[in-house]
Amino acid sequence: MQGEMSNIDGLPLSREMQDLQNRFNTMMHTINSNSKVAAFMNSSLGQYLDDHPFFALLLLVFTIMSAVPVGLFLIFAVVTSLLACIGFIVMEGLMLSIGGVVLLCFLCGMVLISLAISSLLAICYFTFSTTMNYYHNSSTASKKEETINPAANMCPGNTESKSTKTE
Repeated sequence: MQGEMSNIDGLPLSREMQDLQNRFNTMMHTINSNSKVAAFMNSSLGQYLDDHPFFALLLLVFTIMSAVPVGLFLIFAVVTSLLACIGFIVMEGLMLSIGGVVLLCFLCGMVLISLAISSLLAICYFTFSTTMNYYHNSSTASKKEETINPAANMCPGNTESKSTKTE
């Protein structure tokens, strides 16, 4: 039993267990030689966890077990946020579409109202213009008649001269 290692109880270990123990020691040495791990272990929290291994194990188990639910919650939060953003964009697009249709209807109504008002004003203008032209033409004709035949206006009994001249 000279070449074989023995455990704490003095029982011999098999060759596979010795290899496993050597790999584990090498891995622990690599981890402990890392500068970030060394800095953590020199801190007060690292010293506390080194002095209380049960609490360190509890913290490790809790961290590992809570990683899946926390990860699922974070995925849920991100997906929900993305869906909310997409829903907001869709809702905003829907509201803009509805607003555009309302604006289009309002503008079409304004076109119809302005067409009716313009038509009414055009009819009033042409009616007023025709009436004024008729009044102006009849008033000009009577003034011309007065200037051509002033005697016809002086003798109201002479209707024969008026009728022949106007025809």
